[in-house]
Amino acid sequence: MLIAEEFTLLAISAESGKPHLRDVSLRPALCAAVLTELILRERLGVTAADLSWNKRERLTLLLDASMQDRILDEAFEDAKRFIGKRPRDVISRWNTYGRGKKMQGQLLDRLIAAKILGYDEERVAGIFPSKRYPELDPGPEREVRARINAALLGADPDPRTAVLISLLLATKVLPKVISAETDKRAATKRAKEITEGEWAGAMVKQALDQIKAGSAVAATS
Repeated sequence: MLIAEEFTLLAISAESGKPHLRDVSLRPALCAAVLTELILRERLGVTAADLSWNKRERLTLLLDASMQDRILDEAFEDAKRFIGKRPRDVISRWNTYGRGKKMQGQLLDRLIAAKILGYDEERVAGIFPSKRYPELDPGPEREVRARINAALLGADPDPRTAVLISLLLATKVLPKVISAETDKRAATKRAKEITEGEWAGAMVKQALDQIKAGSAVAATS
């Protein structure tokens, strides 16, 4: 599963089938997840933070090759237009001009097609549509939650899990994911340590710093 697919599962309540986040916060986070995956898969890079102001922390092209995944390949083709820009600028553009909405639909469609999520729609007061995505197969989310909670309890996270924890912390969904037996204060402290650590190398850390800033800007626009 993509990081964005895993985040989508965690951002939807398994009990109600409704998102924990409004679209205005969810969509930039999904854009961030996809952009970070392109970096983790070494299609894109980020320049060092100690360069001159107009060259530091800018996207670079590392490998122009398909990932055999429609969501990633479409995002990659578009991201190549922004080589030389900051990651947060890409997230803001994607979110503002509809790519975040498109990604959200693609991710949900994929999870529904895989029979991990279902889909129900009803009308509130007979007028306003209310969508629900009931969980059909709890296995994938259970595995993701297990990885996250293991890291919050002290295990070393892999880069994908660390990215998820960073996004959950930035969007304030983390408390929904922490297991009942885990101390929430200690887990939040550990999550901050993981986000600030060198778990995926300096390049990805710089990207996530920009991503958090970009998500905050997009969420308030």
